[in-house]
Amino acid sequence: MKRILLLLKEKWPEYMIEILVLIIGIYVAFELSNYGENRNLKRAELEILKGCKTELTTDLAEIKLNMEELGKSERALDLILGVLENDGVYHDSLAFHFNYTLLPIHFVHSTSSFETAKSRGLDIISNAEIRNKLIAVYDSQYDFFLKAEQEELAEVEHNMRHILPSRFESGWNFSGKSTFEGSMVPLDFESLKGDKEYLYFIKTQKNRTRSYIGFFYENLRKSVEAMIRDLETEIKRLE
Repeated sequence: MKRILLLLKEKWPEYMIEILVLIIGIYVAFELSNYGENRNLKRAELEILKGCKTELTTDLAEIKLNMEELGKSERALDLILGVLENDGVYHDSLAFHFNYTLLPIHFVHSTSSFETAKSRGLDIISNAEIRNKLIAVYDSQYDFFLKAEQEELAEVEHNMRHILPSRFESGWNFSGKSTFEGSMVPLDFESLKGDKEYLYFIKTQKNRTRSYIGFFYENLRKSVEAMIRDLETEIKRLE
């Protein structure tokens, strides 16, 4: 025992240095591991944010295209209503406008990058403000809009089945282009002028289309544009 105590007394500075070196080595290894993990998390975060920005940019183009087509529908409804209520004369170009009275427009969009973030845990988005804004866009704004879209498409389907068949030769006569251009020819144009059910449909559809563009689509457009700007700023900060 005395030998051990003497040995420790003589060697303790050497032992202390070895222990200190060991502790420092463990600490450095731990910090390097954390550094590597943080870099991987930052890289994954950037990929997700860039993915969201790319997808939202594509969604924005879809939103603007749909708003443009719905704008044509609103103008067509207004024109047709004016012709019918003012005892206008039928001409072939009206078939183009009749075709725009009902549009089966779907908002084609992607949420894959945000779903990836959710699967990995939304905390991977380090900026709480950006994280909350993404949640607001995808889990609130998109869901709210898509419910309104379902109602609108159900109304389109109902009118296609119950309002138009007895009044037009055929529907869905699209030209095959990327828009809804086409024609829809009335069976008896003159009878439409006194057709209360059809006039109610035209007036109501005009009102629905205006609110669909001005409220649902316009709010969606503003939210997506604002989110893209915020993502651009955040991506620059992280890079």
